[in-house]
Amino acid sequence: MEFYHDLTSTRIFNHSITGQSPCLTRYMSAWASTIDNLTWHKDILVIVAAGNLPSVPYPHKPVTRLSIREHLSADRLYPDYLLENSCRIANPAQSFQALTVGSIALNSYHVPPYSSIAQRDQPSAFSCSGFGIWNTIKPEVVEYGGDLVMDEGTPPNIILHKDVAPELVRSTLYGGPAIGCDKVGTSFAAPKVSHIAARLAAELPNESCLLYRALIVQSARWPEWAMAEDVNKLHVIRQIGYGIPNVDRALGNSPNRVTLMTTGERRIVAKQAHVYQVKLPEKLRSPGENFKILVEVTLSYKAQPRRTRRNRRKYLSTWLDWDCSKKGEDTDKFLERILKEDDTPKDSEKGDKVFQWTLGKRSKNHGKIDGVSRSAGTIQKDWTIVNSFELTDAFCIGVVGHEGWNNDPYADVPYSLVVSFEAIQADIPIYTQIVEAQIETEIQTETQIEMQSL
Repeated sequence: MEFYHDLTSTRIFNHSITGQSPCLTRYMSAWASTIDNLTWHKDILVIVAAGNLPSVPYPHKPVTRLSIREHLSADRLYPDYLLENSCRIANPAQSFQALTVGSIALNSYHVPPYSSIAQRDQPSAFSCSGFGIWNTIKPEVVEYGGDLVMDEGTPPNIILHKDVAPELVRSTLYGGPAIGCDKVGTSFAAPKVSHIAARLAAELPNESCLLYRALIVQSARWPEWAMAEDVNKLHVIRQIGYGIPNVDRALGNSPNRVTLMTTGERRIVAKQAHVYQVKLPEKLRSPGENFKILVEVTLSYKAQPRRTRRNRRKYLSTWLDWDCSKKGEDTDKFLERILKEDDTPKDSEKGDKVFQWTLGKRSKNHGKIDGVSRSAGTIQKDWTIVNSFELTDAFCIGVVGHEGWNNDPYADVPYSLVVSFEAIQADIPIYTQIVEAQIETEIQTETQIEMQSL
């Protein structure tokens, strides 16, 4: 069942060109569907910019979306106007199997009469937001693409200023400098994520692009402002997705953090489950060792698209999601439950005494954030913080296949699964303990599958 992909060709593409139409259609666009189809047939990762709002109206171009000035003039405050339908991600950023990148502000600026619209780490004033088609989480990640400044006029003048623009390599063809801070946009955020993907390809040359995508999203975190109690978390995930990726978290571990991952190619068919058991050492769970553990899980998969379908489950040949065992639930009962839950009764996650996930599996049966589901797209991340003494000796994560448009019982799709544990207190070492405890077996099939640490 296991083999490694041939990595003789470059497989990471940074796609910074975006259209202007907001993503509000019921059918996947031809452009986005083509990306999904290429991703299905090839082991590639396409990284797409989320798209930009114009700062002011274009005088001689058709109006496809309102400008920043028009939103502000209509008393729509930043960042709330980014949630308007006219600010949704641009085609082809809604692609199910591409990684979509939005932009956040690099710096704050205030020299009267001008001030930056956004503060550092907040969504850029121009960065298109989600959700994507069929309420998928888009953009998945964000990077520093800069911001704009405005004065106090009515309507305000909105201009570019070098102090809020990222440092970029320029052409010297006409005698200009080799480096400049004279452009902003999501097109300059996307290459920063491409850099992380390239580093992963160099470090893990025999692994698939599905794993690279999973590790990038797994490494992403919300900035500090997004964690405040009074911030609407649903708005946060629409504007910046899973947050800012980090190359060090994507590439490796630390004494207080360990990432476990599937290696090689894993394939699954509809109505099948692959169950992974993660063992946790007794010392970590001791009642006398009360500290906080951040648990993160990311599933990355791809499937064959069919553009003529009007919902996400029928757009893909097979769709996947993941679930976690409840406290004290043994592996046999867990496997039986997740296979029965195909379309999930409303009370399916009741009784889970350990993991209160941030997103949850479905918007009607949600985690801490209502109105969003981790299961909508082909990249599915969720996270929670638990007390160490609440953990049991082992818990299971199940990847479950569901029938899409392809009713062939042997139609399989590939996936990668990544799980991380991190002690919130940086001085508490957990890496060695967890790695030594891992003897992972896949329960559903006869083939033993291991989750290895980075």
